Amino acid sequence: MKNQLYLIDGSAYIYRAYHAIAPLSNSRGTATHAILGFVNMVNRLLRERKPEYMAIAFDSKGEVFRHQLYRDYKANRPTMPADLQEQIPYIKQFVEATNIMMLETPGVEADDIIASVVDFFTSPENEVVVVSGDKDLLQLAGDSVTIYDPMKEKVIDAEGVMDKYGVSVAQLLDYFALVGDSSDNIPGVPGVGPKTAQKLIQGHGSLDGLYDNVAGLKKSKMKEKIIANKEQAYLSKTLIDLKRDVEIPKDLTAYHVVEPDQEKLYNLYAELEFTNLLKGVDLSTRIDTSGFVSVRSEDQLQGLKEELDQADILVIDTETTSLVARKARLVGISLCTTLEKAYYLPVGHRDEAGNLEPDQLGEEVVLQFLKPYLQSEHLLKVGHNIKYDFTVLFTSGIELKGKIADTLIAAYLNESGGRSLKLDDLCLAKGFKLTPFSEVVGGDKREDCFSYVSIEDATDYSCEDVYGTLMLWQEFEAEMDKKGVVDLFWNVEMKVLPILAHMEMAGICVDSNVLQRLKIEFGEKLQGLEKNIHDLAGREFNINSPQQLGTILFEELGLPHGRKTKTGFSTDVKVLEKLARKHDLPARVLAYRTTAKLLSTYVDKLSQLKDDRTGRIHTSFNQAVTATGRLSSSEPNLQNIPIRTEEGRSIREAFVPQENKIFLSADYSQIDLRVLAHYSGDRALINAFRSGEDIHARTAAEIFGVSSLLVNDEMRRVAKSINFGIVYGMSAFGLSNQLDISRKDAQRFIDRYFNLYTGVQDFMRDIVARAKEEGRVTTLLGRTRTVADIHSKNRVQREFAERMAINTPIQGTAADIIKLAMIECQKAIDENGFSAKMLLQIHDELVFELPEDEVEQMRPVVARAMENVIDLEVPLVVNFELGHSLAK
Repeated sequence: MKNQLYLIDGSAYIYRAYHAIAPLSNSRGTATHAILGFVNMVNRLLRERKPEYMAIAFDSKGEVFRHQLYRDYKANRPTMPADLQEQIPYIKQFVEATNIMMLETPGVEADDIIASVVDFFTSPENEVVVVSGDKDLLQLAGDSVTIYDPMKEKVIDAEGVMDKYGVSVAQLLDYFALVGDSSDNIPGVPGVGPKTAQKLIQGHGSLDGLYDNVAGLKKSKMKEKIIANKEQAYLSKTLIDLKRDVEIPKDLTAYHVVEPDQEKLYNLYAELEFTNLLKGVDLSTRIDTSGFVSVRSEDQLQGLKEELDQADILVIDTETTSLVARKARLVGISLCTTLEKAYYLPVGHRDEAGNLEPDQLGEEVVLQFLKPYLQSEHLLKVGHNIKYDFTVLFTSGIELKGKIADTLIAAYLNESGGRSLKLDDLCLAKGFKLTPFSEVVGGDKREDCFSYVSIEDATDYSCEDVYGTLMLWQEFEAEMDKKGVVDLFWNVEMKVLPILAHMEMAGICVDSNVLQRLKIEFGEKLQGLEKNIHDLAGREFNINSPQQLGTILFEELGLPHGRKTKTGFSTDVKVLEKLARKHDLPARVLAYRTTAKLLSTYVDKLSQLKDDRTGRIHTSFNQAVTATGRLSSSEPNLQNIPIRTEEGRSIREAFVPQENKIFLSADYSQIDLRVLAHYSGDRALINAFRSGEDIHARTAAEIFGVSSLLVNDEMRRVAKSINFGIVYGMSAFGLSNQLDISRKDAQRFIDRYFNLYTGVQDFMRDIVARAKEEGRVTTLLGRTRTVADIHSKNRVQREFAERMAINTPIQGTAADIIKLAMIECQKAIDENGFSAKMLLQIHDELVFELPEDEVEQMRPVVARAMENVIDLEVPLVVNFELGHSLAK
């Protein structure tokens, strides 16, 4: 069997990786997308091809010997982007860490190194695979040499060269000499394209043969060019010809693929924050399970009592039958108070017949034992994603009380998790590998699969979780103090957590009759839109196919081309919105897509998500998803129901209060702009809010230069777009697109805005400067966000980071304020003994469900709570609405 040697064109890999992945960076602002792409391509080759021998060749830095032959060699190549240059050293660190042979020689290119290796090792005993998409390397194809392009999944041998170019491998260099290479600025013979070059080389055998017989060519302009550019043709041949005498390691064993240096890989991936790749590096140690105990008798319970009585911290984790906390039944609970010992209390393990395993303490016994500790005011309870455990315990009859700490939220505030806040990934980053859930359940796909895990295995698995959680807490607590987010953690995030748990459990009613009506209405509307679209197109086609839609819009209707993608012309929302100004069809397609999405995302899904037991929809509120601190919701996402469209409002009609109750909605008025006024200290903005003026009308009057009495709805709409757009760092380009006005007019409006509110412009400039100096921005309550790309040499990334620096303190502070409002409102409800329930938080709005006879008492209490949660330079104002649906 032949030895197989793989040679990777590393420099080509780098550029392919750089352009294949959208810009990425780690939390310190280091660009990482080219590194990630390179690593993935190499790992894929190793995984799929399993090479026994391998090397990666790189171009040398600076000029090579070809520049001495021809000063304009590669002269039209742009300078390597700065954000790619900074990634090269990390790519080479990766190659070193993998222990793959790295080849780099001053003054020569990767192609020459590869050619030299091929020339030396090609033999009946060795087969060489050159991994590259560079056509110049096709000169190497032969009996024992193939060229593999991993991007196209294509292998080319000598026969493939003949099929592609119509010349043999031996003739390929002469063919290239005639054609030249614009990417490397190799001239060739002007006017000689691929077909002509193929014909000339086929007819004369070689470049020498062509020039030996050039006089016999038929008189033509082409003949004149060939004669006039003879020197250029031979120069081109010399430049394209691969150097085959570069010094290389000549012992095949030096190219042997061996195990990578796990520690180097781990450190590199950790620095670059490649969380998923970290999982594949097994450098971590397993947690010592010798201190893990399963508590299965009254005597053991008594021993545990003695330890808990002395503790000031209790880490808990529940094992259950479901990922849905409201529906989950307890299988066991793990606890620890120190890193020396951890305990597992099994209560619901079963044999394959479904019968409870013997030697388990009953659920009631365990819960009664733990109740005083779980409800203790002085004992700190810690968990990872503890809202889940809070809900499980609450449905089992115990409400967690006293101080609660969540390591998931702590990691989120510390920005410790990179792209993952999972317990396993956070522990892995600290050097500890937890047993995966899939491993402990052995691939069992049943929802209640943990019930069938042996108590011994469950003990180790669950105790690992509380051990890992306590280990993280000990580090995160100090990190939060260092980062200045301790008060935010305890007084905002941890206080709002149990409120969110109760909101999730409460759920919200949906009217099935409304959903059924909407299903019919939306279905009919889709049919009508489909017919209308086909009539406008002049034929039927698949509206959901971007390619078919692109053909209709750009080829048959002749509309201006949008953005080109790999698969054709883009037909995304931005493109269709622009085209809708020119033709009705794209406008109808937008309406079709919106209706179809609302039908599938809400109308159909809400019916499926309705809980059979409660008759209500139970969303999940997420504290650690958005970068600004705003809550998000999922399954279903109730934050994103459109409110400005007729269809969106009709969906909101399906959300109704319980019988004999009503919704009270409390919505902060223009909170983002009020926070902006506070931050900027702009007197005009502050005075407008203090005097209760319509801020959009006031802005409109100024930018249009008219009396406030003459401001119409369209003027106010423009001013509103500018007021809110400024908060998001909107440019004149963005405003012109949004309002469908010229960029010149948009810039004029923005200039007038800043002339009116000079403090806002100062604030924006100052906050960006501070972000550049400190590398982060902070909300009024201390929430911080790293602005990684603020110094990026990539203009698009840098400008995005600057907009983020402006927007985050405003959005983040507004997010903190609404959470404070939730805490104060719940406190007021409890103190006044109201039966009202807080059901939803949607952006700046809180929705309560309550009896109608509580409304008059409730409204001033909520107003007082929400309007006094924080001192700003301007008043907070709450607007109220009553209704028998979310549509009011």
